[in-house]
Amino acid sequence: MAHVFISYSKQDIEFARRLRRMLENAGFPVWMDETALVPSERWWRRIEENIRACDSFIVVMSPNSQSSDWVEREVLLAERLRKPIFPVLLAGEPWSRLANIQFVPIPDDAGAALPEDLITGLSRYIAPQPGAIRREPGDSDPLAEPPGRRTLRRALLPALIGTVLFLALIFILPSLTPPPPSPTPTLSATATPTTPPVLPNLSVGRLRTSPRVPVPGQVFILSMTILNNGEAESGPFNWSWDASLQEPVRQNTLVGRVESIPPNGSKNISFPVSYGWWGAYTTQLVIDVDTEVAEVDERDNRGLFEITLSGDPFEVDFALRPPADLIEPPFTLDAASYADWNLRFSLVPPDGLTCADARPVIVEDAGDLVLQVQGAAGSCARSRLRIDILRDTVGAALVEIVPTVGEESASLFYFSSANASAPLHSVAAVNLAAGVPVLIGDDTDASRPIRRIELLVNRGTIRITRLILIRPA
Repeated sequence: MAHVFISYSKQDIEFARRLRRMLENAGFPVWMDETALVPSERWWRRIEENIRACDSFIVVMSPNSQSSDWVEREVLLAERLRKPIFPVLLAGEPWSRLANIQFVPIPDDAGAALPEDLITGLSRYIAPQPGAIRREPGDSDPLAEPPGRRTLRRALLPALIGTVLFLALIFILPSLTPPPPSPTPTLSATATPTTPPVLPNLSVGRLRTSPRVPVPGQVFILSMTILNNGEAESGPFNWSWDASLQEPVRQNTLVGRVESIPPNGSKNISFPVSYGWWGAYTTQLVIDVDTEVAEVDERDNRGLFEITLSGDPFEVDFALRPPADLIEPPFTLDAASYADWNLRFSLVPPDGLTCADARPVIVEDAGDLVLQVQGAAGSCARSRLRIDILRDTVGAALVEIVPTVGEESASLFYFSSANASAPLHSVAAVNLAAGVPVLIGDDTDASRPIRRIELLVNRGTIRITRLILIRPA
């Protein structure tokens, strides 16, 4: 049956019940877990069924729910199932993980009404039930019994019950006296002891990286262990790995299937990964994501791990693209090609030109991969290569180019924002030899807040073999 699912912390249950009444008065069927205790794993199956069956998902945002592992689990499942999510702000600050969804504030006030924005949003996915009662707080029930009649009925009821019992004792009881019982044989029965079922018990083991502290842009090996601490084979199940639970969120980055793990056995999963920025990433491994395995305890089917990258320079050599895919040349770059690595490549035509045919393409040249501008004929050959830093800043940047003509000159410009017209700094290189790689840029001062880089080659074609970004000092 179509319904709205409410996810909330047990500490906010009174508000959740009031929200449920408001939704039902507006005509929306609602399902929410109203048990007073923290949900058990057995009860989680019931919750999961109702999240899968719901047409809309409401999460009550408060400091209590933000620290609740169960609310987090429900929200993750709703996101994985692509359910329409409606955040309702009860207290505290809106959650950053739901920042891309418009929230609705509802104060913890008995007289608060259901916002029309929420009614309109829910109505896109589930139609209000016809004939639903929509009663405002304080309205009386037209079908309620008058107070005077209730008082009279309460006064007469004990007398009526006493009269009925007296008549029963006089007329009915003698006829109900049973005859003396006949002797019956005595049978001795031995209780059959029940044996608890033998079940598997999956859990998340260790996570390791090699090398231990990777460099941004470096492909490293991520190894994770899944354990079966139970006394039965697990059977097949699916797993998923979220590369980042904070901004930028990268969920279901990798998924896979395990055919079975023997009792007290383990399964090691390894795969190549690459991150394109400095800092620490909170990752998560989820096993038996579709609850295919009946096991002893499902609470350890999730494991959070932190992967920290070193502060060494971030080098892009155009052999890889996010997350860790090998480039198959020719490969035309678009706005999303390196977005997971915080970068966007584009072209800036000369003033007054559109240069629609010009585009940045990764090609193979003498066994090496090169980022080259193609389709830039005539005046469009003077187009600049633009590199935007999508989030945060860099302190310095270097570009390795391969000149296509002799006595070439090139310039590199640093900007503080995406729309800045005047550069923070610029570097020029002159008298460059054809075919000889040269590194252009300034890494002596890493304190500049750089958000955009532009490269101009004066005579030949732009050809880049490396981009090196340096963390702000």
